[in-house]
Amino acid sequence: MNMKQHSVRFISQNSPVLIGRFMLIFSRRKIEVTDFSYKKLNEEEGEFIIDFISDEWMAQNIEKQLNRQIDIYEAVLTD
Repeated sequence: MNMKQHSVRFISQNSPVLIGRFMLIFSRRKIEVTDFSYKKLNEEEGEFIIDFISDEWMAQNIEKQLNRQIDIYEAVLTD
């Protein structure tokens, strides 16, 4: 496996209270999360950034899984 640092950035219409649900996606796959941040954009929206270590295949699967979440507008994977 070729493990490297990845980041996923997404905007959600809900508060950071949902971070537990988002982090379950990583913990079920035993993915090491190295950093997490949340920034409130306005009264209804916030931006989440999660940095993690995985191979490319798993990073793409995590991006797809996050995009299926009802409260996320769009998740974007970056290196």
